[in-house]
Amino acid sequence: MQRSRIMNDTRTLLRPYDEAEIEHLRQLERAAHRRYLSLQGYEEFAASPAINPETFTFGTTTVVEYDGERAGYIIVEPLDDILYIASLVVDDRMSGKGIGQRLLEWAEDYAASSSVCATCLATFRVPQWNAPWYKKLGYSEMPEEKIGPDLRAILNRHAAFLDMTTRVTLWKQSGLRLK
Repeated sequence: MQRSRIMNDTRTLLRPYDEAEIEHLRQLERAAHRRYLSLQGYEEFAASPAINPETFTFGTTTVVEYDGERAGYIIVEPLDDILYIASLVVDDRMSGKGIGQRLLEWAEDYAASSSVCATCLATFRVPQWNAPWYKKLGYSEMPEEKIGPDLRAILNRHAAFLDMTTRVTLWKQSGLRLK
């Protein structure tokens, strides 16, 4: 069961999502995707539809508020003895405030308390707010032999609408937090 957790800066609150706010969270995602419009080759992704509303119910969704305003969310789902991060979105206006890192730390804590071996996600190799950012926080490329059948099925679905040569699957074993 999720619980609200006030982070160490008191301006940030993590809480479970409310079904009534799904459309607002989807709008946050659409706004975050517009960031990709400035990158050559990412125009199609930037124009892609928002996450399916049903995705919010597949796993555990946590919303972050900053100074009382929704600032982002994370959706995680346990599979193949890992905690898969299906989506991590931060409002562009809140960039640089540590909100994404707080969401990621929440997921890592959740993974450790769930007794799974790691957290993982699929992301773009570039730009800097994708794979390079996760690698700075201790994530590394997931060995092919560690990708289980459920994660493989998700990656195969991604391949239907994304160029997988631009993507990378990253992971971080539970308990390996960098300070």
